[in-house]
Amino acid sequence: MNEKDTGFGAEIEDIRRRIDERYGNERFRMLFYDVADNIPADMRDAEREVPEELQGEDDGEWAFWKPVASTISKDEIDALEARLGAAFPPSFRAMLEAYHLVSWTSAGMSDGQGGYVGGCMSFALPALTTENRLSELERNAAEDWGGMIAAGYLPFAIGEDGQGPICFDLKQRSADGDCPVIWILHDDLFDLGEDGVSMREKVEPHVRQIADSFEDMKAILLGGEEVSNT
Repeated sequence: MNEKDTGFGAEIEDIRRRIDERYGNERFRMLFYDVADNIPADMRDAEREVPEELQGEDDGEWAFWKPVASTISKDEIDALEARLGAAFPPSFRAMLEAYHLVSWTSAGMSDGQGGYVGGCMSFALPALTTENRLSELERNAAEDWGGMIAAGYLPFAIGEDGQGPICFDLKQRSADGDCPVIWILHDDLFDLGEDGVSMREKVEPHVRQIADSFEDMKAILLGGEEVSNT
């Protein structure tokens, strides 16, 4: 195993540690709560009981889920990138290889003035379950917002309950392969039309940057400090 592989493995373990910490913290209990039909049997958390005040919800049976060590291989990610014609930052690939997740939502990044950077209040990852694997990530990137890839923006998450895609800005990739993270409102993309969303000069005026890199975004998305390079 070379030094690069060792560093990548350490990043995967760091991501698992951060998720484990949230899983074990009662404050974040509801982060691991979803519609039961969305939870594969091997991800069902039978040890956590649904609170009494939530047992009568009208919109379906809900349950708790648990993170499961990812079985997504490097080859699967490589194949997805080949189909998309674009590569994810290494730190995001590490997240895909860390854990299967039923759902994962985070508040946006504070702008220090009582608001959120780029005006994005929250963002959510597509389902990365043991059943869905990379299919929801691919659907979000290729089917929902695929035209944006030609403009240099690779969708990987959703902002504010479907209000627009969260993307990697591939044209601003750094030497380590990471990319700035941007958000674009759904309405702006709709106004541009199918052809307009594939043209960077048309999309760029509507871009709202929410993080300098995915590495920076991880501190909000997963909690904890950034990965140490020492």
